[in-house]
Amino acid sequence: MKNCKKFIIACISIFIFNFSAVIAGNDLDLANSLYNEGKFMEAVKVASKLNSIESKIFSARTLATYGHFLLKGDEAIEVFMEARMIAEEAVQMDKNNDEAHVEAAHSMGRYSQLIGVVTALKEGFAERIAFHLDTAITINPENVNAQLAKGSWNAEIVDKAGFMANILYGATSDQARDHYDNALNIKGNEIGVLYEVAYGLSLLGKKKDIAMAKELLILAMKIEPKNYLDSLYLNRIETLFNDL
Repeated sequence: MKNCKKFIIACISIFIFNFSAVIAGNDLDLANSLYNEGKFMEAVKVASKLNSIESKIFSARTLATYGHFLLKGDEAIEVFMEARMIAEEAVQMDKNNDEAHVEAAHSMGRYSQLIGVVTALKEGFAERIAFHLDTAITINPENVNAQLAKGSWNAEIVDKAGFMANILYGATSDQARDHYDNALNIKGNEIGVLYEVAYGLSLLGKKKDIAMAKELLILAMKIEPKNYLDSLYLNRIETLFNDL
C-alpha cells in the first residue's frame, strides 16, 4: 500500500512538471507571436512570468529592440538599462550561453548609440561590449547577431576615433568587414542583417563600402517582411539608401 502511494505521488509530480513545461512553452510561443506583431511590451509582460534563461534573453532582446526603434531620450535609456539588467541576469544563470552574452552587448550597444559613441567610449562601454561579443563568438562562431554586432562595434569606433581606433581599442575597418562577411554568410537573406551590415559599411565610408551597402539595401528591399520588425527595418532601409 505504501509503495502504491509513492508511485501515485511520483506520477502526479511528473505530470505537474510536464504540465508546467507545456505552460512555459506556450507562454514563450505567445510572447514570440506578440513580438512578431510589434506588441513588444505585451510580449515582455508574458515572458517575464517565466524565470528561465530563454525568457530573460527574449525579454532583454525585445526591450532593446523596442527602445531602439520606438522610443527616444530618457524613455529609451530607461528601457536599455532594464534590458541590460535582465541580460546580465541571464549571463549569471549560464555564462556559457552565447545568446545571453549577445543581449548584454546588445543593450549596451543601443545605449551607446543613443548617448553618442564618443561618450560611450569615455564611459568604458567599448571594452564591456567587446568582452560579451568575443565570448559569444568563442562559444558559437555561427551566432549571426554576435558577428553582426562585433562588425558594428569596429565600424562605430573607427567612425568616431579614426586612426586612433586601432591604437586605443583594437578596432579596424578590416575587422568590421570580416565580421560583416561572416554575418552575411550565416544569414544574408534577412532584412535586419542586410540593413545592419549596410549601415555599418556606410560608417566606414570607403567607395567600395558605400557601393556594397547600396547593393545590400537593394537586396533587402526585394524581400517580403516576415514581421513588424522587418517593416521597421524597411523604413530605415529606404532612408539610408536615399542618404548614400
